[in-house]
Amino acid sequence: MKIKNIACNLIYNNGDEDIYVGFKGRCDIQNIIYNVEFDKGRWCSQSQCSCRQFYNRGFIGDILEFPCNESALFAKWKWNPGYEFKTDKPFRILNSGADKIAVLTTRFPHSPESERKIIGFLKIKSILNEHEVVAAEEQSLRLSKDEASELNFWNYHRNDKSSTPMWRQGRFRYLEDLQVAAILHDLRDIVQNETTQSMIANIIETDFPEFSISRPMVNGALNEKVVKRTLLRRKYGKGGESLEHKRLKEYIANHPEVILIDKTEVKAYLEHPYLSGDLVDILFEPQQKGVNNIVVEIELDNVEPGIHQVIKYRALRCAQLGFVLNDERVKAVVVAWKFKESEKELCRKYDIDFFEIKI
Repeated sequence: MKIKNIACNLIYNNGDEDIYVGFKGRCDIQNIIYNVEFDKGRWCSQSQCSCRQFYNRGFIGDILEFPCNESALFAKWKWNPGYEFKTDKPFRILNSGADKIAVLTTRFPHSPESERKIIGFLKIKSILNEHEVVAAEEQSLRLSKDEASELNFWNYHRNDKSSTPMWRQGRFRYLEDLQVAAILHDLRDIVQNETTQSMIANIIETDFPEFSISRPMVNGALNEKVVKRTLLRRKYGKGGESLEHKRLKEYIANHPEVILIDKTEVKAYLEHPYLSGDLVDILFEPQQKGVNNIVVEIELDNVEPGIHQVIKYRALRCAQLGFVLNDERVKAVVVAWKFKESEKELCRKYDIDFFEIKI
């Protein structure tokens, strides 16, 4: 029988949560209350649970350090799907095993099922007694809180009979290699630590070689441009892109003649991505020989950072095309509401065209 990857349904745990997601110790009192009261079908609500006993005592007295599987997940790098409450029989994982991936998913408090997030993964080292997943820690991942907010599980998986995101029953479900490979490709782009990126890339190349060159397409329940949305948030900050910046960017993309570019000779791409994770506001790509590639950065009134960015974007475009970094076939432009004289001088020094345009 072909062994498969699994997706784990985790009850949200905020133990030791700070920069990284929790799942490393017992929850705080507020989260214990939420988990105990939310669903009687959870372990948190059962009379045998240390958290439920702590809750019943009015939060007086001691509580176990690791009262559930979730609390020990990133402390021991192990997980199991639990037991039937009535029979105390373990839920068995029959069709997975070593070198497969256990994708870790959860719903953050007050979130609907459609917003189930991926918070990391375990590279499976072994499954003991068809029940307990033991991870190869050095090839497993605990995401930061910001990273864990990005990947929606239902972008990669859909139910057999319905596209509506719904877990229904069970603490885990099986995933195909194609689905996990897509998750790993996106995780590699989402995480910001270079060592982690390399670790994920190595897993893709070693364990999913048929998907190592490019990210496979997945027929998921939801369809979002996950990675691009994340890169945009990093570029513009948590507040996002301002309406004024967006209007000017789209105006220039649709009217390149205002910056002396022949519209018939180029095709405009908004937020063109580079392998580095950078996005240039506009790339004008030539549609015929003898026409330059042009990278354009849009600013409003604080222009100097954008000048430095467009120097980088010009070099990245050269590298993307296999050109030397100062190749004259790639030009740089900055468009802003207004330039200081020092900013104009900086543009001239580095051969960057600049235009003052406000709409």
